[in-house]
Amino acid sequence: MPKKTEKAKRNKQIGTLTDKQKYEAKILEKDARIKELELELIIAKKVAARYPRYPIDKRHR
Repeated sequence: MPKKTEKAKRNKQIGTLTDKQKYEAKILEKDARIKELELELIIAKKVAARYPRYPIDKRHR
């Protein structure tokens, strides 16, 4: 088997870094989506409190 060159070793390391970066990007996207949904829920609850015709939670009806 031929030995790996230094360039091939570096490329392999860069590839693992991009995998890590992809993973971190996914986590950041999911965190942003969670914050967006939390904001939508807060707004929906305020609308439901103002207009009882649109209940969000049946317990608070």
